[in-house]
Amino acid sequence: QLDMLFTGACYKILEPQKEFPKRGFLLFGQLPFYDKLKYFDLEDDIVALKDISDREERTAKLDELLAFLGANPVQKVDKAFIEKYGTGIRSYLDI
Repeated sequence: QLDMLFTGACYKILEPQKEFPKRGFLLFGQLPFYDKLKYFDLEDDIVALKDISDREERTAKLDELLAFLGANPVQKVDKAFIEKYGTGIRSYLDI
């Protein structure tokens, strides 16, 4: 808990106009702060991929959206996604 308070305070100093969600602590710990914020900016776009009927296109678009995270991007953000949506990204998008 102390770690969350300290880290939250540091994030507030770095980016005072953005609220860092508590789910941010579920993201891969070694992700840079701005990559974590970028993920949350893109999360609605990820959810919107569900409207794409073609599975291969959904997969390609997800890969494009998360490319900035490097290797194994879904693993790096899946816990935060599960916390909000109750299931993992791949399951949510049926890919």
